[in-house]
Amino acid sequence: QQGAVPEDGFINDQDAAESVGDDEDEEEKPKDKKAGRRKIKIEFIQDKSRRHITFSKRKAGIMKKAYELSTLTGTQVLLLVVSETGLVYTFTTAKLQPLVTQPEGKNLIQACLNS
Repeated sequence: QQGAVPEDGFINDQDAAESVGDDEDEEEKPKDKKAGRRKIKIEFIQDKSRRHITFSKRKAGIMKKAYELSTLTGTQVLLLVVSETGLVYTFTTAKLQPLVTQPEGKNLIQACLNS
């Protein structure tokens, strides 16, 4: 029955792991469980280079989440992220786009950032 697809057509990770390789691989599996995501402390990152890399990755992640939220729920979303260098990054849905493209909206954002 190795390599067979279950009747429901879905293969979960455990099924896939069991259908590939031989018994020797099973001894190595516990080593793989140590790898993966590590929990990081949420505190200011002192190293400027690491901070910039983290900012870039997390900015991309939160932009993706904003897009997904608007797509899945049909909501209007405006996400504004300002880097420590003062660059402004935005994600907006169509109805909120004027807030970041028209002069009035830009001036309001700038006034908030300057206060």
